[in-house]
Amino acid sequence: MSFFWFIRHALAAQFTKIPPFDQFVRHMVDAGVGSLGLLTLLIFFAGLSLAVQGYAAFVRFGGQEFLGLFCGIGGIRELYPIMAAIICGARIGANLAASLANMQISEQVEALEVMGIDPMRYLVAPRLWAVTLAMPLLCAYADVVGLASSYLAAVHQLGVNPGNFVAQLKGIVGLSDLLAGVFKGVAFGWLVAIVACYHGYRSAKRDGAEGVGIATNRAIVHSAVLCIVLNMILSAILYA
Repeated sequence: MSFFWFIRHALAAQFTKIPPFDQFVRHMVDAGVGSLGLLTLLIFFAGLSLAVQGYAAFVRFGGQEFLGLFCGIGGIRELYPIMAAIICGARIGANLAASLANMQISEQVEALEVMGIDPMRYLVAPRLWAVTLAMPLLCAYADVVGLASSYLAAVHQLGVNPGNFVAQLKGIVGLSDLLAGVFKGVAFGWLVAIVACYHGYRSAKRDGAEGVGIATNRAIVHSAVLCIVLNMILSAILYA
């Protein structure tokens, strides 16, 4: 089964028929709510680090008043969306790949086909919709957490004027930057889901329990690499 064959059939299942609502809700909750704890912890410390490192660079030439600008642009445009994609993508992708691989190995997918149920519509489409819609929400949430932690570090640890920090954010970060991050989230979410579903779906019974681990590992690695490449392409298009 080639990757492009899988994409073609997955898109057909995703956009030509309404997926099972209960499956969609279950995967949406797992992808979104289930990722909040890990995402909050890592983005919080990433925001702190961004502020500290930016301050260390700007203070050398008296430009610490630009710290808000740096945290806003660097965080919202680049750091927080790609971190959300890699962090949540690893967790979500591992779950998707493992569950589908286990269903393939235990012949549950073949059982659906025997009953006349399209596995692409019943298994793949709900996962694609769930992750595609959950990821931009996670990226927006990461923006809020990251900016809040950068503000705390800048004002309460580094002594930056709070009014100046907020003014820099308002002056340079616009709605277009926030929408660009959300758009990236949609692209990252679909990419993570399609890669994870592909590696899980292509597992075979002969692979046994080892096949679940292989599918999970490939889903995590490939989705992370592709998200970084896609982020570079989208940034070049959006901000060139």
